[in-house]
Order: sequence, then structure tokens, then C-alpha cells
Amino acid sequence: MREVIENEASYHIAERPHSALLEVVRAMHTLTLEEKAQLLDYLSRALQHDIRQQEYKDSSWDEYIGSTFGSLPNLRFRRDEFGNREVYEVLE
Repeated sequence: MREVIENEASYHIAERPHSALLEVVRAMHTLTLEEKAQLLDYLSRALQHDIRQQEYKDSSWDEYIGSTFGSLPNLRFRRDEFGNREVYEVLE
């Protein structure tokens, strides 16, 4: 017998009795409204990240370089100060 969880609008959520989605839906019913909002925000960000990752995977090298070109223009790269460092081997 298949177990189905439905909301008030009768949307099927999960049909496999031991699916991870079914477990998440069951746990969601115990969350407060604030926790549900946090979960929704997390899932939305995770989905957006996964979509961007898939877009990069599906793009050619030229498209990837074009989409990332100039993405670090204001990032300041810091180099370590040159100081007294131990010399391991003298080069000739």
C-alpha cells in the first residue's frame, strides 16, 4: 500500500513509503511558522545554487568564462608581508 501525504489542496507530496521527501514533510508539520519560513528560505537558496551550478555544467568553456569575466573587480587580494623567513635551501 502506498502512503500519500496531501495538503488541504490535495497536492500529492510523496508516494513512496520510505522516501526522504516524505520524512521531511512529516517533520515539517512539527515546525513553528518561523522555522517553516527559515526552511523555505534555505530550500530556495539551495535550489537557486543548484540551478546556477547546473547552468555552469551545461555551458561551454567560452560561455563560462564570459559569464564570470569581471566577477572579482573590487576584491582586494592580500599578499603576506615579506619578512624574516627560514631559508631551507640556498639556490645557486
